[in-house]
Amino acid sequence: MTKIKSPFDKETYQKNAKIYKILANPKRLEILNIIKKQEAGVDDIAKIIGAKKANISQHLKVLKDYGLVKFRRVGKNILYKIINPVISCALSDYEQNTQTFAEILT
Repeated sequence: MTKIKSPFDKETYQKNAKIYKILANPKRLEILNIIKKQEAGVDDIAKIIGAKKANISQHLKVLKDYGLVKFRRVGKNILYKIINPVISCALSDYEQNTQTFAEILT
């Protein structure tokens, strides 16, 4: 009989769980999808989402602190973009399966 093993070590699961926790927030997920293909500032993101700029800034800080996004200053504006290609790839998978996920929960 073959002994079944976990594919990854415990630390890998812990690190992945942190990323999934960050991505589990609907606003953060929406922010990441907005900046997936192009940079955007807090004002633009807030208008698209329909949220207060302070709230968007808090979410962007979390994403920045975990190394998922970075920013650059352009005059008085700060533009954010995804810096981790793995996150962009995960968002593409999410985009392809969004309808399926919604149907599962219906």
